[in-house]
Amino acid sequence: MNWFNRFLLANWSHILDALLLLTALLCGMQMGESRVQKAWDAEKQTIAQAQAKQEQHVADVRQSQLQISQEISREFAKSSKLLADRQPDNHVSGVCNGPSAGGRDLSAVSEASVGTAPARADPLPSPQGDAVAVSCEQLSKDAAQTTLMLTALQRWYELQSQAFK
Repeated sequence: MNWFNRFLLANWSHILDALLLLTALLCGMQMGESRVQKAWDAEKQTIAQAQAKQEQHVADVRQSQLQISQEISREFAKSSKLLADRQPDNHVSGVCNGPSAGGRDLSAVSEASVGTAPARADPLPSPQGDAVAVSCEQLSKDAAQTTLMLTALQRWYELQSQAFK
């Protein structure tokens, strides 16, 4: 044990320096770990906030799209009902009795044409069962319904694109 005491007394400054360096190393590691953990937690919180904000935005977009679609659907149903309520005038072939934009919130629908296009020189044969007689009145109704659908689709697209600029 005597040699151990002599060794400690002879090298006490080196041993003290090593202990101080070890203490500084341990303190530095502890402080560095603490800083890294704080930065990690802050980054996780920032990511969580951004994710929540994005999820809220997605929910808002879905809600807005749903509202626009419902509004356009209601307008289309109302206009379609108004169009269906229009009675054809039997005196004039293919022209409806009601005014085209008669103050009933119904968009203007073009009148039926006076004449028809000339027949083709080489008409295509139609398969059996496809030759259903379609009246001018039905064609006029179909054209008006198609125009109404197209107008509703254009309005829906316009509102969707304006909502998310």
